[in-house]
Amino acid sequence: MTSPLVSIIIRARNEAPALRRLLPLLQSQEVDFPFDIWLLDNDSQDESATLARAYGLRYHHIPRGGFNYAAALNLGASLAEGEFIVSLSAHCFPQRSDWLAALVAPLRADRNVVAAYGRQVIDPQSGAFEAHGNAELFPADARQPKIVAFSNANSAIRRDYLLIHPFNPAIKILEDHLFYLEIAGDFDVVYVPEAVVLHEHDRFSWRYYVRRWILEGWSFYFLTRHRGLPSPYIPQRLVSLRRLLFIYPRIAVAYARRGRWAPALRAIPFFWLRDLIWLASFVRARLLHPVMAQTDTALLLRTNRFLRRQAMQQSRMTLPDAPLDWREEWQLKADWGFIRRNIADFIRLCHERGLFASPLLEVGASGQNDYLAEWYDMRTSNLASNLHSADMALDMEDMRQIADNSLGSILCSEVIEHVRHPERAIAEAFRVLRPGGTLIITTPYNIVIHNTPEDGGFHGRNFTPQGLELILREAGFDIVLLETRGATEMRRRLMPSNVFAVARKPG
Repeated sequence: MTSPLVSIIIRARNEAPALRRLLPLLQSQEVDFPFDIWLLDNDSQDESATLARAYGLRYHHIPRGGFNYAAALNLGASLAEGEFIVSLSAHCFPQRSDWLAALVAPLRADRNVVAAYGRQVIDPQSGAFEAHGNAELFPADARQPKIVAFSNANSAIRRDYLLIHPFNPAIKILEDHLFYLEIAGDFDVVYVPEAVVLHEHDRFSWRYYVRRWILEGWSFYFLTRHRGLPSPYIPQRLVSLRRLLFIYPRIAVAYARRGRWAPALRAIPFFWLRDLIWLASFVRARLLHPVMAQTDTALLLRTNRFLRRQAMQQSRMTLPDAPLDWREEWQLKADWGFIRRNIADFIRLCHERGLFASPLLEVGASGQNDYLAEWYDMRTSNLASNLHSADMALDMEDMRQIADNSLGSILCSEVIEHVRHPERAIAEAFRVLRPGGTLIITTPYNIVIHNTPEDGGFHGRNFTPQGLELILREAGFDIVLLETRGATEMRRRLMPSNVFAVARKPG
C-alpha cells in the first residue's frame, strides 16, 4: 500500500451529522497524491465510530476526560504517516474539489514553508457573531491578512516539524495561535484563500459560548507574553468602554436594519458578557497560576510542585553513614532534585510529542505521573508489597494478567534498575504492547546509593545508553529515542545523571 503524502486529522465529539456531510466532500477531492483520513473521537455517543468504519477512516478513541485540543493534534501527528498533517474541524466543509491540493501546495513547493491555512467563510445564519469581522481575518483575495489568524480549523503543517515542535497542551484553547506566535519570524506561514471552507455551527448556545469565553480568557494569560506580534485573539484591553458603549450597539443596529432581530437583540448582552467573562477568567488565571506565563506549561508546573516536595524529604534517599557537612548534604539534595526535574521534563516532552497512546500502563507507579490520566486511558501498577495507591499488583517480569498486544504504551520510570531480571521484563513489555506501541523508560546512572537490602529494596544495576539499547533491541524493539542528561556537557557524556529511552514495537 502506498504511503499517504497527506494525513487529514479530524477531532470530533458527537459530530455524526457533520461527518455525514463532510466525509463525501473529502473523498471527492481531486488530487495527484494519496491521502488518508484520521478521526480522533472524543468518546462520542452517536454514530461517529460507525461512520468512520463505513468510510474507511483511520480511527482512534480518546477517553471523555482525556481530551485536550493541543494534545489531540500531537497524538494525531504521531499516529499518522503523511508528510503533511491537515487539521480540519468536523464542522468545516470544503467548498471546492481542489481544496486539499490548494492547501498543501505551498508546503510541497517550498521547504521553508512550515504551515499553511485556508480561508474560512462563516454562514451568518448559523454564526452571526462569528461572521462579524471574519472577512478581515480571512480575505477572499490572495493578499496576506494584516493580522494572521492561523487556525487549526483549516490548516496544513509539516509532520516532521510538528513532531519536534508540538502544540503546547498547557493552553486550553487557541493552541493554534500560540503555535503561530512561537514560530513567526523564523518560518513561513502562508495564507491560501483558494482553500476555502464553510465554517458552520448548528445552533446558538449560551452554554457553548460561556465555556469558550472562560477558556479564552484563561488562554489570554499565556498569549499576552507575545504582545509584540499582531494577534486577533489578544484585545489591547479585555474590557473597553468604547467597545461597550459604541461599537457593540452599532453591531446591534446593523443587524436590526437588515431585519435580523434575533442577533440584534442578542448582540449587546452577548458582547458585554463576553468581555466581562474574558476579564474574570484572565484575572483568575493570573491569581491562581502566577508562574504559568514563565514556565509556559501547566503540566511542568503541576509536576514540579510535587517533585520539589519529594526532593526535600530526606526519607526518599539513603544517605551514607559518614556524617555530612551542610555543603555535602545540600549538594546531594540538589543533585537529587536535578535528576527528578529531568525525569519530569522528559515525560512531559513524550506526552507533548504524542509518544504515549491508550491504553497506558505505568509500572512502579509513584503518583507523580498521575496527571497523564487526564489524556489517556491509564492504569498504574506496583509490586504487591509496595502497592500504595496503584490500581493493580504487578511484577514486570511476569505480567500474565495482561493479554498479548493489548497496550498502547508502557511507562517505566525509575523502575528497570530495580528489576532483578531486566531482560525478562523488557520481553514481557514487548509481548503485551500492540504493534506500534511504545515503551518509555527513564533510569538513573550517576546517583547516590539507595534502595539497598538494608532498606528492604533492590537496586541491581545502573544502565549505560548502550546497555539499555542492547536489551531493547534483543527483545525486538526499534529505538525511537535514546539520550542522556547531565548538569554539564562533559557530565552528560561521561557521567550522565539520567538515561532516557523510547522504544517502539514494530508493526
